[in-house]
Amino acid sequence: MPNPAEDSAVLRVVVTTALGALPVADASVTVSTAADETGARDLIYSVRTDTGGMTPPMTLPTPPRSNSMTPDGGLPYAVYTVEVTHPGYTPVTALHVTMFSGVPAVLPVPLTPLPENQSPSQTDLTATGESQVLYHDQTDLNAEE
Repeated sequence: MPNPAEDSAVLRVVVTTALGALPVADASVTVSTAADETGARDLIYSVRTDTGGMTPPMTLPTPPRSNSMTPDGGLPYAVYTVEVTHPGYTPVTALHVTMFSGVPAVLPVPLTPLPENQSPSQTDLTATGESQVLYHDQTDLNAEE
């Protein structure tokens, strides 16, 4: 039987200017399921970053941790797509963001400023099928202990 408290993970997205120099406030961040075979995705969250460039914590469903205990237990992680936009910056899409049950994560997203009078075009952080690199959020873990 699924346990909602355990079969989920918290994701936060931190949006900065290129090279992480400055936080980007009021960036639009959407989190959706990975595209299915028809290309359709389900929207889970649509939030904005605060003055520090950070989203509020977003709790995402994941398969149970027990899936990782046996070779035939099924996928031990859930896969999501994160899209970040802000006027004046090139939009970014992070594909294949993997989330494991009970493991909080932070996704850093650097945005590149657009040259003057240029329209934005979408940029994929990960378009090769590789999992997106996330950073383990130590602060959330210490709060739970």
